[in-house]
Formats: sequence, C-alpha cells, structure tokens
Amino acid sequence: MYFIGREEELNILESQYIKDKSSFIAVYGRRRIGKTELINHFLSKKESITFSVTGAYDVKTEYHLENFANKLSLAFGTKRQAFKSWSRAFYSLQEEIEKVTFKTDEKISIFIDELPWLAEMRDNGFKGALSLFWNDFASKRDDIFLVVCGSATSWIINHIIDDHGSLSNRITAQIHLESFSLSETKQFLIEEGHKGLSNKSIVDYYMVFGGVAHYLTLLNPSLSFVQNVHALFFEKNGLLRTEYNRLFRSLFKNHQTHELIVDYLSSSWGGQRLIDLSKKRGLSKGVVLSKALKELEASNIITKRYKYKQVKRDVRYGLSDPFIYFFNKWVKNTSQIDFIGDKNYFLSLYKSQAYKSWSGFSFESIAHHHIAEIKNALGIRGVLSRNYYWHSTGEDLEGSGAQIDILLERADDVVNIIECKYHTQPFTIDKKYAYELENKQISFQESSNYMGSIQI
Repeated sequence: MYFIGREEELNILESQYIKDKSSFIAVYGRRRIGKTELINHFLSKKESITFSVTGAYDVKTEYHLENFANKLSLAFGTKRQAFKSWSRAFYSLQEEIEKVTFKTDEKISIFIDELPWLAEMRDNGFKGALSLFWNDFASKRDDIFLVVCGSATSWIINHIIDDHGSLSNRITAQIHLESFSLSETKQFLIEEGHKGLSNKSIVDYYMVFGGVAHYLTLLNPSLSFVQNVHALFFEKNGLLRTEYNRLFRSLFKNHQTHELIVDYLSSSWGGQRLIDLSKKRGLSKGVVLSKALKELEASNIITKRYKYKQVKRDVRYGLSDPFIYFFNKWVKNTSQIDFIGDKNYFLSLYKSQAYKSWSGFSFESIAHHHIAEIKNALGIRGVLSRNYYWHSTGEDLEGSGAQIDILLERADDVVNIIECKYHTQPFTIDKKYAYELENKQISFQESSNYMGSIQI
C-alpha cells in the first residue's frame, strides 16, 4: 500500500515514539485531510499494543462510552460493560495498561480520533477524565504514546494545545496536517491509476479538490477531468454535492457566521479587510467576527494577505481552500433542476469565459500557497523572505493601477516580482506585456522608495 508525503510529520511522530518517556501528541487539520491515515500508517509499522477509539458527530455520550468499552475489550481481551462516566472509562484503561505492562515492555499506543466529538464540544466530563489520566498516570510512565486528533481545529487548539487548565503545557508535540502540494497531488493521482496527466490537468484538479487525499481517491482514472467533476458535483447522487455543509458542521459549533464570511470572500478575489467584512449584512463587529476569522484561519480555509510596507488595517483575508472556493462559486447555488439530465452541464461551465477568469484567480491563490516551491524554482530556497501583495492606487485590488500578484522581499536586499498566469498554452512575453512588467517595476520602485535590486 502506497503512502504519499508526510515525511516531516512522520519524523515528528518517530521522535516522540522513541523517547524514553511518555508522549502526548495533538494532531489537527480540516476534515478529509488524512489525519487518521497518517496515524494508522505510523502505528502499523510499530509492534506496540494499540488502543484506538473514534468520536462520532452528533451522538450522545452514552454511545461513546459504550463504544469505548467495546474498543477496550478488543484491544486488551477483557470483556467490559458500558461505562457510566468518562472517569470510570479512563480508569479502566489505566487498569488494562497496568495489567498488560506487567507482562511486557512494549509501548502502549493510544489513539483518540475526533476527540472534540467525544467531548461533544462542551463539558461532559471527557476532558477532565483525560487530564487526570495523563497527569496522574501516563505522564509518570515511560511507555505511553498518546495521540489525540480532531477536525474541529479551533477546539483542539483552545482546549488541548493552548489550554489554560489541567492540560496546560502537557502536549509534547503538535502536528498541523495540511493538504498535499501540487507535486504530492500529482504523485498521489499517479498511484491512484491516473496515467498521462499533464501538469495543467494536475492544476485543474487542484483548483477543484485541493490536495485533500480523500477527495482525490473519489476520482475515476477512466474519466476525464470534466467527467469526474460532473459526476461528483452535478449528478443527483454526486458524492461531494453535500460535502460543503458537512465540512462546516464538523469544523465549527456555530458555523453560520463562518459560512457567511466565506460567502463574502468567495465573491472578492482580492480579499476583504476586517473593516470591510464588519460592514457586511449578517456580520457584526467585535469578538464574534474576530473569533470566526481566527477559527477559519486555523482551519486553513482562509489566510491573511499582507500589503507591502503597509499598516495592520491593510491586512486582507482571502480564501485558501480550493474545494471551498470552487464549491461556493459553482455548486452551492445550483439546484438539481439546473443540471439533472444535462451531461454537458459542467463542460459548458468549463468552456465559459467566466470559468476561465475564475481559474486565473484560483491559480494565483494556489501560487500563494506554494511559495517554497516557487523559491526553489528561483534557486533561492535557503534565502529568508516574506511575501506580500502590492498595488499602486486606491484600496480596491480590482480597480485600476499597477498590481503585483506576489512580491517576495528577500533578506539579501532583493525583491522578486512574480506574475501568476494560467493559460492553456505556454505563455509568451510579447512587447506589450514586457512594457506592462517594466511599468510595474517602475511604479513599485517609485511608490515604495525601495533601494535594493528588483528582479522579475
């Protein structure tokens, strides 16, 4: 069975596993990103005694307690009845560990998947029982490898990693699992049986599915890009037609504000400032909006974009999740009446000028999240840098004036001006476009008073 990428994450897990004391690792990332697969892959290579339990969305504590007992029975071979409380459940886990380690010196691996759902996003005793298990038992041993995992990123950060109570500073490592890069996506699709894909085809798939492993497994190698997208989004039983709503419900307890923010951002390729968002209908200023933005950012759904040499108020929020960007633009507001029976529905969209324009904006967003790859291609991988957006006039990125897609300010006193172009054919720099580039360079240099070298 193949396993793509994740070298850094596997190295973190390995360093924690081989320690001569117990480890407590928190893994988080958006739904379908591959968190469970990462941990299962790592543990499959180890000869440890493994106890694994997974939370389920929107079910009662009684079910989770019964499932915990069943998993305990499977892992340790001792029949357990359903527990009445989480404190009793974790004490029973402690008892089983003490019994089995009396006979062996193997590591005990404990994998608690979708922990926020086990805790039901509120105090049902789970978090307190977990903290007692770690503080009074596991942390005092040298053989416990505890991994907790969750798609509700903000919950994991606030209640586990940055907890101010009984779990404060208890985490020994954390992993924020992100989507595959373009190169990893290409490798994954090849392993899935997609042969002969061009780099443009890889980008087309990435614009729709991002580097989300689960979505990529749904693609049929015998179908074209257009056919795959149509089958998954624009058929009556398309597997991803309802994924958008499930995604927000699984990530955020009060998801309406988060969805509204995403709606506004999807209609503005240049992003929105905090002050702009606070004026939108349905969004209020203050704590609620700021909290939702932080949670969306922690989940890699949005990112901050900084204007070169400007103040904090110029920070713009933009969508960074390709799947959400695509779905919001092309799927969310459609009904089955629009496409049922029309096998060419997405083909028509794909060939439209509107889709081509959208693809250009989407490609630019993808480029912003491949800065490391861009620097490597430029031969400046080891040079410290910061990336910005820049435009010469006004507050509106969609207005007139010189604009720079990506501006890399390097520690060696060089600025790279990077243009992002999405074309079906190799892009040729003619005299007109060369003049535009020169104008951007001059405009940037004059308005910023930059004294270093400028490279295009």
